[in-house]
Amino acid sequence: MIEQQARKIVDEYVAKYRPLDLEMRRTWYEYDTTGNKDASNRLAKIELDIRQLNSDPIRFAELKSLYKDKGKVEDVKLRRELEVVFLRHLPNQVSADRLKELTKLERVLQETFNDYRPSVDGKKLTPVEADHILSDSTDNSLLEKVWKAQKMVAPLLEDNFRNLVKLRNNIATDLGFDGSVELAAAVGELDTKLLGSFYNDVHKATEKPFKRLKEQYIDPRLAKRYGVSVDEMKPWHYQNGFFQEAPNAIFGDVDLDKLYAGVDSNYVIKQTVDFYGSLGVDIKRIVENSSLFPKPGKNPHAVAWYLDPDDSDSPVLIMNLPESGAPKASDVSTLVHELAHDINYKSVLSNTSVPYLLSEPTMLTEAVAMLFEHQTLTTEWFRRLGVDEGVAAEASKRVELINYVDQIIFLRWASTIYEFETSFYSDPSQDIGDLWWECKRKHQFLNRPEGWKNSDALAKYHIPNVSLLYYSNYAIGRVANVQFADLLAKQSGQGVQGASYFNHKELGEWLMNDFLAQGELCPWYEFLERSTGKSLSVKSWKKYYIDSDLEARLICD
Repeated sequence: MIEQQARKIVDEYVAKYRPLDLEMRRTWYEYDTTGNKDASNRLAKIELDIRQLNSDPIRFAELKSLYKDKGKVEDVKLRRELEVVFLRHLPNQVSADRLKELTKLERVLQETFNDYRPSVDGKKLTPVEADHILSDSTDNSLLEKVWKAQKMVAPLLEDNFRNLVKLRNNIATDLGFDGSVELAAAVGELDTKLLGSFYNDVHKATEKPFKRLKEQYIDPRLAKRYGVSVDEMKPWHYQNGFFQEAPNAIFGDVDLDKLYAGVDSNYVIKQTVDFYGSLGVDIKRIVENSSLFPKPGKNPHAVAWYLDPDDSDSPVLIMNLPESGAPKASDVSTLVHELAHDINYKSVLSNTSVPYLLSEPTMLTEAVAMLFEHQTLTTEWFRRLGVDEGVAAEASKRVELINYVDQIIFLRWASTIYEFETSFYSDPSQDIGDLWWECKRKHQFLNRPEGWKNSDALAKYHIPNVSLLYYSNYAIGRVANVQFADLLAKQSGQGVQGASYFNHKELGEWLMNDFLAQGELCPWYEFLERSTGKSLSVKSWKKYYIDSDLEARLICD
């Protein structure tokens, strides 16, 4: 009886949700690639229609009852569909007026963010131009101007963001949760205690190594680059707007950006297509249908998604690669990373045994994408760029050290976002800038520029525009990919260090037909345990990076 009830409610829901989902995906892509306000308005209407569908109290009451007894549903795919539909309904059990207000606030924030372009000395900069100035320039005055101009989107978002946080908190408490963080964790199948423990373990594992790394290696080298003392270092001296990745300049004569000096964006697009093709994965149609270069009003952030659940070639990518001149190493790694998400979508959509509701990958798709991103640091990748064999070999030797620095910097950065979000949502009346810079001081050892008063946190795309706690997907992915790296290396018959996936069609076949093809057949933590035999643990990550000789090799470099 319960099996029949579950099948009936899932099928009835899918019949109503599927056409809305298809329309939403296509309209999202139209808006995010053009900034067209008519498309944005249509997208807001569709998003509200979906929320209202998920707010049906009668359906939710039946779902709630079935969810409690889900263990009695023998069909594992149906049981998982039931879980997904229940979790979609859970945060929407509020009045129609609140759903409208929520949708409106989110849309205004997205539009404002997408429309903003930093202006320096009377010139509006594209996202690529601003990022490249921060990466390349040694003009301290220009760096400060660009860094501050990037952050000036924040005041435009602040009032609406505060209202959004308050509304989310009110909804969460009305639904019986302590607040938005607890609700977001429940919907995202993240346990708040697990998250707290995870970030505490990350903090302990990285605190001393990061302090040594920054004081003995990063700051002295960057200070020399900019002609300032270490005490005079400012946030705009770290070669990116948030100090979320390793600054290229600290690695001396191995500057990864210089390896791309002789090529343009179209060349690396072709190389990326060839790379995935060597695995037996054809992404030509995906690339052809994507939007890869800057446009006014276009989303300045990189996003991968798919547009049609019935078309395995419908995944697309939104990026802002430079239209002229050489791309940066970070541009290329992002391209490969995002296309890894797209092949994940392609894999799931090709698997007709995966039900429609489970066609999204688990959030551990981030861990896999990070492994593919790392392929841009292999000897084979450098060689195919046309780099001299000796230079490519020397660069590849340094990759371990570069990756070590990047891992620690990123996890400290992710901890900054986690503490900011959880702290701000607990009290949305507090000063955003004060809280943000306290989090950055604690986790990144960065000080607020003297006299600078601005709500800088909101200039980070994910904070005003993406679901609460979403950034934890990246942090967990960084840790989990140590386990996945071993798994993929074994599938390709290699050791983990320096493993190149080029021409390993057996790896591509396994990825596309097995590993990536499972979608959301199970929660992310079950997927991790089934795949690697281990649950999420910072210990494995710490053993690979912190307990190795990488720090000693770096400091002696």
